Amino acid sequence: MRTMTHATRGLTLVAGCLLLAGCGSEDGLARVRGRVTFNGEPLEGAIVQFEPVAKEGSPSAGKTDAQGRYELMHTFDTPGALPGEHVVTIRTADAYYDEAGRERIPAKYNAQTELKRTVEPGRNTIDFDL
Repeated sequence: MRTMTHATRGLTLVAGCLLLAGCGSEDGLARVRGRVTFNGEPLEGAIVQFEPVAKEGSPSAGKTDAQGRYELMHTFDTPGALPGEHVVTIRTADAYYDEAGRERIPAKYNAQTELKRTVEPGRNTIDFDL
């Protein structure tokens, strides 16, 4: 009987934590996937970050695979991004740095980004040909 009480308490604690964290934390997020190429080739190991223009939103980011594909994550385990306009930055892995340790991808895609995209509710495919 005592084990059942501990199990019940455990489930109650987990349920309470989920409620405090906000039920439906995925509500309102749109799925965003795409592909990044640089000079016509897939860009592997790049971090693609979408920063909402609206100040009340949190950014989403994803890392490109060997084919240059990415999927945005709003949190470590929650896919998606907030709908609306975003400033986008694309930074690359160490393999794309030059001998002085500088980013080889032009600053207009990262430190001085000129990239903006709009995330629509639902599913989005947003590709970048750099």
